[in-house]
Amino acid sequence: MKNLKPESVWHYFGEISKIPRCSGNEQGIRNYILQEGRQSGLQADVDETGNVLLKREGGSSGAPPLVLQSHMDMVCEKNSDVEHDFEKDHLQLKIEDGWVTAEGTTLGADNGIGVAIALAIATGDFGFGPMDYLFTVDEERGLNGAANLDPDFLRADRLINLDSEEFGVFTIGCAGGGKTRIRLPVDLVSPDPGNFVEVSISGLSGGHSGGDVDKGRANAIKLMGRLLSPEFENSSPRLVEFCGGDKHNAIPREARAVLSLEGNFSDLKDDLVERFSVFAEEYEETEPSPRVNLTEVSGDETGRTVAPESSRAILNLIRALPNGVMCFDQRLESTVETSTNLASVEFKEDFFELLMSSRSSRGSKLESLRERIEKIGKSFGGSVEHNDAYPAWQPDRNSELLLEAKSIFHDLLGESPEVKVTHGGLETGIIGEKVPGLEMISIGPSIESPHSPDERLDIDSVDKFWDFLRNLLVELGRE
Repeated sequence: MKNLKPESVWHYFGEISKIPRCSGNEQGIRNYILQEGRQSGLQADVDETGNVLLKREGGSSGAPPLVLQSHMDMVCEKNSDVEHDFEKDHLQLKIEDGWVTAEGTTLGADNGIGVAIALAIATGDFGFGPMDYLFTVDEERGLNGAANLDPDFLRADRLINLDSEEFGVFTIGCAGGGKTRIRLPVDLVSPDPGNFVEVSISGLSGGHSGGDVDKGRANAIKLMGRLLSPEFENSSPRLVEFCGGDKHNAIPREARAVLSLEGNFSDLKDDLVERFSVFAEEYEETEPSPRVNLTEVSGDETGRTVAPESSRAILNLIRALPNGVMCFDQRLESTVETSTNLASVEFKEDFFELLMSSRSSRGSKLESLRERIEKIGKSFGGSVEHNDAYPAWQPDRNSELLLEAKSIFHDLLGESPEVKVTHGGLETGIIGEKVPGLEMISIGPSIESPHSPDERLDIDSVDKFWDFLRNLLVELGRE
């Protein structure tokens, strides 16, 4: 990251990229933030959940404290043909056409660039007013750091969240959401000594299940269900494996199934390839390189064999579950109101588990959607478990913090920012509920395709955002 501006931000981003920080594994990045803060003379505290708060006292302006907030963890996704151990390997960064990306993995700019910017501000000498820096844990698995944050840990009455992904867009609200697990019992039969077929779908775009859900991208699990279902309706093959997806907040890019071979392999391959070509045509505008691959494998390599009726039930349940945009918000043009993501599927012992992640800016719609998913799961004989939903963040268009930020942006760039509500989940919804009256906005440089190996960070937007944020903090410190 040499020769990129601003140097301090890119220095921190490069160092952060060397530290493993998948959700639930934030010890390394937490220690690094504490070390950098203390070396710069900041007070550094850690709460029981593992969230970090750095504090720097400002001048004598008497301005109310402000907190910059970002999350330490990242979504760890990689292409299946890439050798990378997220527990120990550095991210391999590269620059392409004005963007920073990583070799075959997620970049972690969500929210590593926010952490880097906050550290560059915290450890720099800018003469800002009193300011705190909050770094939360385990955001990507369910906003857990924010959910367990003690409100007394904060002393601010204004918060700037650095987890937005479009420069020039000010986010002032977000959807709420929650996860649902369906566990479908399956009947296992004696392994068949015959041959089996491995079917894999790959090459899909994936992306953020909130921010990218309206882009019409394919879900690999749903495609696999459509691809295999006709074979199970006309004969009695058996599943021995079906897995796909990984993270609740990522649109599944890949799926893999193994099934018993009924008839001639060549005929089956021709049928599935022809069927998949129809899917590829359906998604030609959003999926430039979808792939299906079929390989014969021996029974000795499979292990599990699922009875035909259970195999059909699995595929029918996948077909029946909703996925994607449910409706748009009539109050906000082109903004998704309610959606759901069939995020992952896998076998576990004698049951098949499916994970759904649902979102809505209306609590009643979220509850209704999750009830619908529950009824579908139970109608197939499955057990259903909902986690506690996190709240939506309701917008305040008259916030003084928002108005000041809009004014500074216009003065610097000669244009007004876009102000909007995002369908993605943000920690601001939870933090705002814990600290009533807290003024909040969410801003950041431009990131594309977060939560997928295509994730990339716009270099020019980082420099522009840095200039804007510093000017905004100067003005806020004068109040």
